[in-house]
Amino acid sequence: MKRKLVQQGSSTLMISLPSKWIKSFNLKKGDEIDLEEKDRSLLISQNKSEETKIKEKLNIDNLTPLVNRAILSHYIRGTDEIEVTFSNVKEIKDFQKRVINELIGFEIIKQTQNSLLLKDISGTDKQNINELIQRIFLILDSMMEELILALENKQNLEPVIEIDSSINKFSNFCLRILNKYGHTELKKTPQIYAIVSSLEEIGDTCKKLALKITNERVKVTKEDIALLKEIRIFLDMFRKELLNFSREEEVAFARKYEQIKSKIGKNSQIHFYLYQLIEVIIKMNSHLLVISDL
Repeated sequence: MKRKLVQQGSSTLMISLPSKWIKSFNLKKGDEIDLEEKDRSLLISQNKSEETKIKEKLNIDNLTPLVNRAILSHYIRGTDEIEVTFSNVKEIKDFQKRVINELIGFEIIKQTQNSLLLKDISGTDKQNINELIQRIFLILDSMMEELILALENKQNLEPVIEIDSSINKFSNFCLRILNKYGHTELKKTPQIYAIVSSLEEIGDTCKKLALKITNERVKVTKEDIALLKEIRIFLDMFRKELLNFSREEEVAFARKYEQIKSKIGKNSQIHFYLYQLIEVIIKMNSHLLVISDL
């Protein structure tokens, strides 16, 4: 524990804070922190106005094909400003064309012959992480609905494939917020981080399924479509559990998993992806159980 000076109005208060928390937010002697009264408790948080901006440099020479992932990793871990240097401008072309659109709040504010300066121009501190997660669920539900309709009506699956970019965008943004500030209930941060990562994985799997059907002209049966509809319901059941956990609904959710799993065959190309979907959803539920009262 460490003693910190806290100023509020004209009064000064000396309190003790965990040294680990102080180091996490890079607080120094004399820094101010925020106190918020809530019922009979006081909530202590970092002073947003004095938040230290994280600036990093990244040389991407000889990083191909890891350039996009390297820049994305800096974004997700909470970096506010990234100076990207390179010798060959071709190494940055794909990032400029594709990845920058998936980094909410980030813009290229300066460019030279051998460098880019990326900066967060919007800030993330006022974002509601729970609302953002619900938005990801809505986009995923839309993606699965469009996939089902396209398969039923034998339509082009390209619009379904394109939706994955939106899922990546909001998932990456959520992961960034969780790394930078944690969840509003701090102890839930690791599990919520894992759940958001899994939501992105679901989008990727739906995209891979659509690409498989499109590129290899894989036959899709009525039974396959019926299973997709059940998986869409299964995912929504998890969404509701995440919002409002219930012991009874959790049992119903587990039974639904067993029911769908029993219908998935081992030798179907389509069923390979359907099995992946339900396994990711049940994995998310394992993380939910850690932070819930069963």
